[in-house]
Amino acid sequence: MKENIFINSRGGWQPNERLEFESIFVWPPQPKKFLKWILEYIWPWNIFYFLTALLTYLFFQPSIVDMKTFSLDWISIIFFRNLFLVVFFASLWHLRLYTFEKQKDKYKFNLSPLSKGRGWLLGTQTRENIFWCVFSAVPIMTAYEVLLMWAYSNDLLLFSIGNWYDSPFYFCLMFLIVPLWHYFHFFIIHRISHLKVCYKMFHYLHHKNVNTGPWCGLSMHPIEHILYFSTLLIHFIIPTHMMHFIFQSQRTALMALYGHSGFAELVINEKTDFTIPHATYFHYLHHKYFECNYGDLTIPFDKWFGSFHDGSKELHEKLFIKNRKIN
Repeated sequence: MKENIFINSRGGWQPNERLEFESIFVWPPQPKKFLKWILEYIWPWNIFYFLTALLTYLFFQPSIVDMKTFSLDWISIIFFRNLFLVVFFASLWHLRLYTFEKQKDKYKFNLSPLSKGRGWLLGTQTRENIFWCVFSAVPIMTAYEVLLMWAYSNDLLLFSIGNWYDSPFYFCLMFLIVPLWHYFHFFIIHRISHLKVCYKMFHYLHHKNVNTGPWCGLSMHPIEHILYFSTLLIHFIIPTHMMHFIFQSQRTALMALYGHSGFAELVINEKTDFTIPHATYFHYLHHKYFECNYGDLTIPFDKWFGSFHDGSKELHEKLFIKNRKIN
């Protein structure tokens, strides 16, 4: 039945059911499904991002006094902590999944190896991806953080929160709301990036990675990095604390890395087959077919705008026959 309904995965992993959006924007409400989504939304990744941001804030954050003026001393702290996070986690996942192949091809979308050849900067897909991550993504991510830190320290944000205990409920709620803003922002800038002029100018670079690995996540043209990390600018106009934009900045970077790992699950214990979710089949289909699944399964933008691919042959044919007629 699976072979008759779903597109050919060429031996790679694919889900047993059609992709569906989360049960947020549904009527009538589905409380049980919504509660299940909330738990999965928080655990494990948003808890991980929160703890990473908390450790950063407590132990690797320059003082407000220092950040009132631009100085290489405190800017370098932010740069090197971002560099460490990106290099550490991208290397960790790449080494585990591709170098040492700890889980072989289990849960792998595309069974082909990562690419090599003259079409890649420095001769391989991985080296090119590392170059753009280190020399473009990290500096631009850092620039946005530096701007926000400086503005916060000089009370230039519209609604800055001085102490979390002044409004503890809102302080905690923001860690749930910020990711939703990211999904909205990502869909908008991603659709813009697929306009012909933008695709040819910069987005083509990211889409060289049809078969993705962890380093692919932030392998983008500098123009795209400027657009991608501009999600942080929302903090100029909403009530916010430094922890919120550290959380969002790190989440925006790290989720791109594991979200392009090429594996649906990360196997933690082989004997019990205990896993945690990693990359999504939804976004893998975007890299495979380009003109579909621009957003995320959390908010059904692709369904609303007619670009949703659920992995089935039926929707595949409708989607790409429609696109051919439009073009």
